[in-house]
Amino acid sequence: MQMYAMIGVRQTKLKSVLSMIKQLKFIKNVNTVYGEYDIVAELNTRNNDASNSLLKQIRETDGVNTIKTFVVSDAINEKNSIFS
Repeated sequence: MQMYAMIGVRQTKLKSVLSMIKQLKFIKNVNTVYGEYDIVAELNTRNNDASNSLLKQIRETDGVNTIKTFVVSDAINEKNSIFS
């Protein structure tokens, strides 16, 4: 199950939150961003239970204020492009 998590973080905790998230199983990529959220993480889990467990770990991390998730419905790449 592929999804993206937009994570709002207290600025004084940004480094520690990043460090913790990067170590979690099923995290594919982590990036800091400008805007409403501070971190975008790409998650790739086996199933719904694993996703819920991972998101709970992130939510309960000291310094995490908000989290918004986006579940991927269709993975689009150059071979599987809607524009081809």
